[in-house]
Amino acid sequence: MRTKLFFLFISSFLFGQNSDLFNNNWYISQMIMNGQTVTTPSMAYPISPSVFGQNISDYSFGSKYFNTAGVNITFSTTASSFTKNGGACTLVDYWGVNLAAVQEYDQKNCNFYVGSFLPAGNVPNGTVFNYEIVNNSSSKTLIITKLSNGDKIYYNNSFLGTKENAIKKAFKLYPNPSTDFVIIDNVEKNLKLKINDLSGKILFETLTSDKTQKIDVSSFAIGQYILSIENFKPEFFIKK
Repeated sequence: MRTKLFFLFISSFLFGQNSDLFNNNWYISQMIMNGQTVTTPSMAYPISPSVFGQNISDYSFGSKYFNTAGVNITFSTTASSFTKNGGACTLVDYWGVNLAAVQEYDQKNCNFYVGSFLPAGNVPNGTVFNYEIVNNSSSKTLIITKLSNGDKIYYNNSFLGTKENAIKKAFKLYPNPSTDFVIIDNVEKNLKLKINDLSGKILFETLTSDKTQKIDVSSFAIGQYILSIENFKPEFFIKK
């Protein structure tokens, strides 16, 4: 009975100490690696929230950008820190806009918690990470620091914490699939419009001229493309 009460006490203590970690969705916004600051690049997909999880007395954290760096962790009972017990990264290939920047940022997220494929680059179990939550006027910022080298990752509890990842408006694109042209509805004038292939290469670029825009894609090779407009969510379309 005393043992059960002891574990209940520890569990309650940990959750009370770290309740803000579990009660918020965290969106990755910035990294400081080797003294260099890199903000989260925009990509073709919305960023999923990074979350802390608990299964009885086991804890985990999934740091998400395009892929996820997932680690099993143990919280300190005396400090604002946790220790890595194990982990792995998902390995899905990204082929959207900002290809090079997204892939590099994705790798940095994995390297921070798990490490590279090279043995010398692994982050060993037992590595300690400090965490700090800063309360802003209308949001919170989570800062996780790797004690071994001082590298940091910043997270916001809202998309609106960074301009690049703000929730954006949507436009209508049709026909999709297309053979000769695509039509875009519900846009504004004088916005940057571009079409990329899945390697990130820009194939078409212009400024919108009306609320409805018609674009000739008859010369495009058969395949999948990404059409993006300034201040709007990008859309995929297929050329047949």
